[in-house]
Amino acid sequence: MADGLFYRDLRQPFVVVDQGSVAPGTTATTLWATGATSPTILPANYWWVGKTVKLTAGFKWTSGTAGNITFGMSYGAASNPACIVNSAAIAAVASVGPFFVFAQGYATCRSVGTAGTLSMWGSAQFPIALVLSTGQTNFTYPTAGTTVVSTIDTTVATNALMFHAIRSAGTDAVVCVGLTMEAMN
Repeated sequence: MADGLFYRDLRQPFVVVDQGSVAPGTTATTLWATGATSPTILPANYWWVGKTVKLTAGFKWTSGTAGNITFGMSYGAASNPACIVNSAAIAAVASVGPFFVFAQGYATCRSVGTAGTLSMWGSAQFPIALVLSTGQTNFTYPTAGTTVVSTIDTTVATNALMFHAIRSAGTDAVVCVGLTMEAMN
């Protein structure tokens, strides 16, 4: 039974091929194509207070110019939505890769309606060869201590849960090679 009796349920559609390459920019850039075919689009009125969804993804990441990487999770219809949580910025090594980056995140509904809220948290593991050895390789978010973020509209069917990155250099190439979304209850 989909989204029922408090057990995990993998949601469709399933990603069965690598997604297109994305170059994260200076604002939160979604790490796969968004839109009507996005595997993470949720139907209207999907959320209820306490509803939790888990997002897991694997990325092939090649760095370009040296600079900082910020990783996070967001909810919206496109890159850089209002509902967003970020890790701290960590310095990246220039012109290396590709490397595998693994990310997991959770979103729990705190309130519903046209001014609903989500609590989002998670982490991404970057290889030490991709980030400077003086930085951490585990990008955890949020960094501000609070997980309730700006409002969402739970009554529409145009928004998706997404992983995103902010890259000060804007020259990386990121390919989503695996993506699952699970209803946790």
